[in-house]
Amino acid sequence: MRFYRYLLLLGWLPLMALSASAQNQEQAKRLFNAGKYEEAKPAFEKLLKRNPKNGSLNYWYGVCLYETGEADKCLPYLKHAADRDVREANRYLAMFYSDSYRFSEAEESWETYFELMEKAKKPTEPYQAAYDRASLGRQMLRSIRDITFVDSVVTDKATFLTAYNMSKEAGALSTYNQFFNQKDQPKGIVYQTETKNKIYYSSANNGKESLYTADRLTDKWENGKPLNGLDEKNNNNYPFILSDGVTLYFAADGEESLGGYDIFITRYNSENNQYLKPENIGMPFNSPANDYMLVIDEFNNLGWFASDRNQPEGKVCIYTFIPNEKNTTLDEELFDTEHLRRRAQLVSIKDTWKNNQEMQRAKQRIASAKYTETESKKVQKDFELIIDDLTTYYTLKDFRSKEARELATRWIQETKNLTALSNQLEQKRAAYIQANATQRNNMKAGILDMEKRIAQMEQSVAKLRLETCNTENRHLGKK
Repeated sequence: MRFYRYLLLLGWLPLMALSASAQNQEQAKRLFNAGKYEEAKPAFEKLLKRNPKNGSLNYWYGVCLYETGEADKCLPYLKHAADRDVREANRYLAMFYSDSYRFSEAEESWETYFELMEKAKKPTEPYQAAYDRASLGRQMLRSIRDITFVDSVVTDKATFLTAYNMSKEAGALSTYNQFFNQKDQPKGIVYQTETKNKIYYSSANNGKESLYTADRLTDKWENGKPLNGLDEKNNNNYPFILSDGVTLYFAADGEESLGGYDIFITRYNSENNQYLKPENIGMPFNSPANDYMLVIDEFNNLGWFASDRNQPEGKVCIYTFIPNEKNTTLDEELFDTEHLRRRAQLVSIKDTWKNNQEMQRAKQRIASAKYTETESKKVQKDFELIIDDLTTYYTLKDFRSKEARELATRWIQETKNLTALSNQLEQKRAAYIQANATQRNNMKAGILDMEKRIAQMEQSVAKLRLETCNTENRHLGKK
C-alpha cells in the first residue's frame, strides 16, 4: 500500500509543477494585459528559461523589455516570436526598428503585420500613421543636414527657455503666462522681436495650439491675428522668426511629423497675406521624439533647439549649433549606414566636429553670450525676475515692496538650493550610466528620491516666484 501511494505521489508531482507553472504564467499575463510590465517581466524571464523556444513567452518577455526601458535587449525575443507566427511581435519589431532609425526594416515589419491583420480580418488603419512615419524616416535618412553642433545641455523642461543665451539682436523668448501675466496657457510660447514692437506666440484654440502675431500700439498690445497658411489640424507652437521678418520656424505634430513635434520652416507671402506650405527641416533636428523651439541668433551665428530624445520625463536637451549659410547634406557615399544613423540620432555631437578653429570661435561666442553683457545692459544683475510684460527686476534694490523683497530673498535662496541639488542629480545620473547592474540597483533608490525632492522644490520655487511678483504688483497698484 505504501509503495502504491509512493508511485501515486510521483505521478502527481509533475502535474503539480505543471499546474504551478500554468498559474504563474496566467498571473504574469494578467499583469502584462494590465500594462504592469515591470512586475510581469521577472515571471516571464523564469518561464522562458524553462521553455526558451516558446513563441508567446518570447513575445511577452520582449515586450516587457521594450516597455521598461530595456529596448536594446528585446530584439532577439521579438524576432523569435515573429518567426513563430506571433502576430503582435511584428508590431513591436516595427516600433523598435523605428526607434533605432532602422526605418526600412520597420516598414517591412509593418507590412508583415498588416498582412497578418488582414488575414485575421482586423483593421490596419490605426497603425497606418506609424507606417507612414517609418517611410518618412527612411526618406529623411537619405538627406541628413550637415550641421556642426557645439554644445548640448540637459535641463528641466519647465524652464528650458533659460538655456537659450540669445543676444538682444535676436529678440527674446518667454512663456505665454510670463509675458501676459496669466496662468491659463501653460504650453504657450512668446517670441518678441528685437524692436519689442511685435510678437509671435502660441495660444490654445479649440483644444489645439495655434500661432498668432500682434503689434504693440503705444503701451498696449493689439488683439492677436492668426498666421494664415498653417494646417490648423495640427498643434502649432514654438515660433521664431528671422530678422528678415519673413522666415518662420515653428514646431507642429501633424501627419508630416516624424515623431511628436517636428520643426518646420515657412516664409511669408505678402501677395496673399499668408505663409507658404511649411517644410519639415529633417534630420538631425527632427527625430521620433519631440523636437521644437529652433532659434537662430544671426548676430552671434549660433542656433539652438530643444529635443526630449533619450531624456527622462520632465527633462529636455538643448543643442547649440552653428547655422549653415547653405543647406548642405551628408554624402551617403562617404559614410557607412551606421555613421549616418549616429549623425541623425545625434548620438555624439563630436561626430559633427570638423574645423577646430571654427569650434573655438563658436565656443567663444557661447561664452560671450552667457557671461558678457552688451553696452546697453551694463547693469548689476543678481537675478532676472519678470514682474510683468514691461518690467524686469535684476536686484533686490529694484523692489518697492518690503514684503515682496523678503519673498524675493527666499526665492533666490531656494533657487540656489534647487540648482545645487539638480547638479548633484546630474552627477549621479552620469555615474549611473557608467555603472554596472549591481551598482545601478544600489544607486536607483537614491536617484529616485532625489528626483522626488527636486520636483517638490521646483513647485515650491515656482509658487514663491509667483507670490513675489503678485505681491510687488499689488504694491504698485497693478493688481
